[in-house]
Amino acid sequence: MTHHEAEAALEGVLADAGDLESADAAVRAEAAEWQRITDLLLDHGGPYTPDTDAYVQGQLTARDHHRDRPRPPAPSPPAG
Repeated sequence: MTHHEAEAALEGVLADAGDLESADAAVRAEAAEWQRITDLLLDHGGPYTPDTDAYVQGQLTARDHHRDRPRPPAPSPPAG
C-alpha cells in the first residue's frame, strides 16, 4: 500500500463518517488507524507493510510475550 492509497482510504472513511466527532467508536478508531498509516507512509518512501510498522510489530511482540506467560491457577472454590 502506498501513501496515496492510504490517504484515499482515510478520505473515504472521513467522507462516510461525515462528522467524526459524532461518529461511533469503531469509525473513529478506523479513521485514527488510517491516519496513523498515512502519517507513517508520508516519509517512508515505500509501500506499507505490517513487517515495517513498528506499532504493529510491538503489538505482535506483546501478544507473543503474553501468550508465553504461564496462567495463574484458577481460584479455589469457597469452603463450605
